[in-house]
Amino acid sequence: MKRLAIAFACLLLAARAFGGIVEVRNVARPIGQRDNQLSGLGIVAGLNGTGDTQLTVFTQQALLNLLTTYGLDSTTNLQSRNVAVVMVTATLRPYVVNGDHMDVLVSSVGDCTSLAGGTLIQTPLKGADGKVYAVAQGAVSIGEQMGGRLGGLISSTGYSTAGRVPDGALVENEVPSTVVDDDNVIRYALKIPDMSSAARMAMAINQTFAGVDPRYADIASAKNAGEVDVAVPADFREYPVEFMAAVEQVQFNIEEHADKVVVDERTGTVVIGFKVQIDTCAIAHGNLNVNVRTTDEASQPAWFQPGSSALYFDNENLNVKGGGGNLVTIPETATVQDLVNALNVIGATPRDLISILQAIKEAGALHGDLEIM
Repeated sequence: MKRLAIAFACLLLAARAFGGIVEVRNVARPIGQRDNQLSGLGIVAGLNGTGDTQLTVFTQQALLNLLTTYGLDSTTNLQSRNVAVVMVTATLRPYVVNGDHMDVLVSSVGDCTSLAGGTLIQTPLKGADGKVYAVAQGAVSIGEQMGGRLGGLISSTGYSTAGRVPDGALVENEVPSTVVDDDNVIRYALKIPDMSSAARMAMAINQTFAGVDPRYADIASAKNAGEVDVAVPADFREYPVEFMAAVEQVQFNIEEHADKVVVDERTGTVVIGFKVQIDTCAIAHGNLNVNVRTTDEASQPAWFQPGSSALYFDNENLNVKGGGGNLVTIPETATVQDLVNALNVIGATPRDLISILQAIKEAGALHGDLEIM
């Protein structure tokens, strides 16, 4: 037992010492350790005349059903504007047990104007299988009441028909998380599937554990771009938590995903990976003209340098011309960053940039993924 404890300590030290950029826990999770979404339909009471109107028929039906459960006579002539029907949602995290609390979100589904000051009446929250896993109840907080906790955007734009009940849900049924299968194997799912990252992760785990015992040199294997399987050695099967803690601290060099361009059309924000390049192309967009030209050139060494050979390279030029006759030339390079900077110089709008990037991508001249948000 003492020797096993020492082995665990050495294992953790080896995991820390292994050179790399990221830890396993930052890029992968054990399959079986997952979130579960819950939802339910509830009623918010105590509103100051800002609830659903008579035009929302299902609000009257929901209120009648609620009054009936409390033994009150139902009536069909309800004129209250102090209640609203809401959709209640929550996320059940892994390893949550009975009696734990979690936040819930409430969103109006009727025509109420504000949920400020309201109280959510006890609402069962069900999973995709139809079973009740939690019950929510409590005071509803919107952006104004939470002092910007919801980001300030809600209160500044007047979106008071959605809010949060902090710790408002009480877990009634827990979902077991099984991460070690019957074959004593832990399957890790990469958050961003990639062949190189999966192979490097498996190699790093094997090298780290081999430093403790050579028998552990092949416990990890990459099954595909999104899964790495780790076999639990016999000496560690009674200590799965400690074993997983050691695995998740293993460090390795993850494959960099720098070949993507992300454009937010609403804000005009452009995020560019440094590996993105543009091939030869010419685009006319409105009053803008974009011309990217690539020429093959060679640098010939001097005749008196034996063993030397010519160096071939691409000489790229990017020209952008606006409607006012302004011309911006960027020599010897043609990256998306240069294109964006050139378009900004002549006053192109974000919409112009998005259209040009889409056209370059369609032409097959953009080496990278283009994502429009």
